[in-house]
Amino acid sequence: MSATTGRRIALVAAGLVFAVPLLYMIEVSLHAEGHGLSESPLALGGAVHFENYARALERMGDFRRLLFNTVLVTVLSIVGQLACCSLAGFAFARLEFRGRDGLFLLVVATMMLPDHVTAIPRFLLFRWMGAVDTYYPLILPTVLGGAPFFIFLFRQYFLSLPSELSEAARVDGASPLRAYWSVFLPLARPMLATVAIFTFLATWNDFWAPLIYLSSPEKRTLTLALAGFHQTYNTAVEHMMAAATVVVAPCILVYFFTQRVFLRGVRVAATKG
Repeated sequence: MSATTGRRIALVAAGLVFAVPLLYMIEVSLHAEGHGLSESPLALGGAVHFENYARALERMGDFRRLLFNTVLVTVLSIVGQLACCSLAGFAFARLEFRGRDGLFLLVVATMMLPDHVTAIPRFLLFRWMGAVDTYYPLILPTVLGGAPFFIFLFRQYFLSLPSELSEAARVDGASPLRAYWSVFLPLARPMLATVAIFTFLATWNDFWAPLIYLSSPEKRTLTLALAGFHQTYNTAVEHMMAAATVVVAPCILVYFFTQRVFLRGVRVAATKG
């Protein structure tokens, strides 16, 4: 057996190990009500209960509203993250201004602050703004550059591009903003895809921020509804697993459909700069 075949077998085995919790969750979601931890329904031709998913969605509440809230917050967060972080990375990489390097070090230094350290000051700030129980606390941190690591990635990527691009754009009479939009941003598609996927996963699965800032039932996201489902129907294990499968399914689908772009962006982030 060649070394390549051995590595592939090892990767498949590792993937199966990490997939066990997901497969177990899906399996339990297909059990009959009250038999969530019993023998698998897939064994010996047992009955598969897809109606658990309909029951789970019904018990979660207004699923369409929950889905709309989550998609709204996620899409706006992705757009804000991409726009702000790419602009900031371009400015730190290609624009000359006083204090640029010191300001960039300050931005990078904020990566050492855990989110829990800034949670209380941030909450007080949003309460002073009257933004509690709105979507602003969930969206504004990304729109205003709440991910310094992504700014760092964009800066390193833009620095790796040939300086002749900036000179050619300047000769053609393009402003820095025009050069960013027409020249540099199209070349940063792998990085844009990577940041978008990371932001999607973080926002879609975020439970902490909605729990702190949202109190109205009609503004809940899927993660809040899932937590409430667990508190109300904690004995219906198969329904809980069905609800969890529905919530996590978009993350799995997004990864499978975008994994090539995602892996390319990860390689770019690891090698550029």
